[in-house]
Amino acid sequence: MGIGRAAQKGKPLDDDCKKAHISKNEYGHDDKRCFCYGLYAPNNIYEIHSKCLECGAYCRNAEPPNN
Repeated sequence: MGIGRAAQKGKPLDDDCKKAHISKNEYGHDDKRCFCYGLYAPNNIYEIHSKCLECGAYCRNAEPPNN
């Protein structure tokens, strides 16, 4: 079983988090962590929400796993 987004985020998922699309295996099949693609900012479909940009579960914040 993988490491869920709540663990990556460092706190429980909120309702917005539950709507985001999940990303797995960011660094190959051995990377069992779960990230998400984030949500867009309100009223702007081209800008990722600021809370997602700062979140440890946002896929662009993923770093190689520490093995």
